[in-house]
Amino acid sequence: MRQVAPVVVSGGEVPPALRPQFDLAAKSLIPWRGKTLLEYAVEALLASSAATRPIAVVGPEEARAPLVQYGDDVRWLQCGETLMDNANIGLKFHGEGRTLLLLSPDLPVVTGGAVDRFVSAIPPEAEIAVPVITREQFLRRFPGAPNKFVPTADGEITMGSAFLITGRALRMNIPLGQDAYRARKYPWRLAYIAGLKITWQLFTRRLNLDDVEARISKLCDAQVRAVFVDAPELAYDVDVPENLEYLEELGE
Repeated sequence: MRQVAPVVVSGGEVPPALRPQFDLAAKSLIPWRGKTLLEYAVEALLASSAATRPIAVVGPEEARAPLVQYGDDVRWLQCGETLMDNANIGLKFHGEGRTLLLLSPDLPVVTGGAVDRFVSAIPPEAEIAVPVITREQFLRRFPGAPNKFVPTADGEITMGSAFLITGRALRMNIPLGQDAYRARKYPWRLAYIAGLKITWQLFTRRLNLDDVEARISKLCDAQVRAVFVDAPELAYDVDVPENLEYLEELGE
């Protein structure tokens, strides 16, 4: 299994739908069953065979306190203004030649096993990789759960909130990465970045992921792979109160 340098990007703001309930410096500090969401992400990486030590957590000052319990296995780093700033901070900490695994800190049911299944499924030539979970896989694990799915030629999919990227690919693609991250929850915006052919495929519900890989690889000058993996825990993030309410009903 490929060894990856883990970075938890912990500086994102609390989404508007959750602000009346949580007045916090970052989304990662939302409490859930006696822990912050940040702690669930860190503990999943600690349980992962693919993630090396130490784990870098890039976040605001308020994120330091929950990390003290992990000692030298986890290092807090002051966050920048954007996701790509934070990824670059993580790369500088781990070393320019490393391959990063970026993990979102708002995955309350993420596990080390889910992380390892994703990393194990990544082909060796990939310089950038994202997990793709089918609608069937997601709903089998979380029946009736709220989520958005993208229609493709092979069925409906959703993306997981993890991201593998080599140091070379990251350094070359910071501006493009900023645009893609802002558009990540809006398939039409991502398709626009990818070009007319991809936009048309999405419109006609015939999105071909091989074409998407080829186009994004060309844009990034790097080998990009969408990795199908049965790891729905990577796709269950927290954006609205219903996400946490659902887990309460499910007994998670």
